[in-house]
Amino acid sequence: MVQAMLATLEASALAEAIRRSVWAYPALETIHIASFGVLIGSLLVFELRVFGLARSLPALPLARLALGASVIAFSCAAVSGSLLFISGATEFAAHPAFRVKLVLILIAGINAIVFHARGGARRHDGVARLQSAASLLLWLAVLTAGRLIAYL
Repeated sequence: MVQAMLATLEASALAEAIRRSVWAYPALETIHIASFGVLIGSLLVFELRVFGLARSLPALPLARLALGASVIAFSCAAVSGSLLFISGATEFAAHPAFRVKLVLILIAGINAIVFHARGGARRHDGVARLQSAASLLLWLAVLTAGRLIAYL
């Protein structure tokens, strides 16, 4: 059932257009990688504040700015990644590094939800620092898994 759905996605006109275009796949990859750069960069700036750097910057406005940039960047990464995925859905779905990447994204998302639900942007306590460190490590692991797709 899942294989049939993946094959249908891969056989779609959109997937075919992405595969046949000289520019589509590289453009989508560029958007995907740039989006992760913005995502990790915005998170890093805020997480450095959580760790105690730049205490003169108010934490909550910085958190709102970082969260807004992160949500937009993640959305761009998700859309571009989905379009990249459909161009080779059966192959990607079977790839262990791709599967690890998806699990890491899920864990990073849960970590972010819990961080904000418990008010970590205001607290800057040990748990907030631990979650911030975990966030950065998880997103770097997502990047690593994504790059491994090309090499494994």
